[in-house]
Amino acid sequence: MIDLTAPIIPYRGVGFFNLRDGYQKVKAELKAQNIRHNDQLQKFGETYWRIINIFKTPVSEYEAMTLFFAKDQLFKICLCEDFAGTLPNGIHTGMNILEAKKIDPQLQRDEDWDEVFESPAGYLLEYSNGTLKIIFISIFIQEFVTDDFERYEW
Repeated sequence: MIDLTAPIIPYRGVGFFNLRDGYQKVKAELKAQNIRHNDQLQKFGETYWRIINIFKTPVSEYEAMTLFFAKDQLFKICLCEDFAGTLPNGIHTGMNILEAKKIDPQLQRDEDWDEVFESPAGYLLEYSNGTLKIIFISIFIQEFVTDDFERYEW
């Protein structure tokens, strides 16, 4: 079973998932620990991404997290609504976005998405417009937030 309380470390990882880990390494770990997941291949621009959805429990239909791979490397981890781990500053899913903005006053609204805030500390927060609760926390490699991501030689 996946540890739903693991700390969320921007630019680094969550639990035993480390950003930049290879796809095969992650798949082997999921199999070794008998963690229920599915995976899919999607094309974004000129790059194919592998996406692994990891479920909360062996019988759950709800995801705990989603892992994104490009060129065989884990570059983004999205933690879903019921993930109980916290960022180093204490922000977590389920928290009110206004409370999160008090904790991290550097949060800025994303230019492309109304319900997303990004922090220069290396994470994105997506919240529900109706409840103002944070429903997703995403962490990623540093190149993901710069123009270098498209040109990055993995």
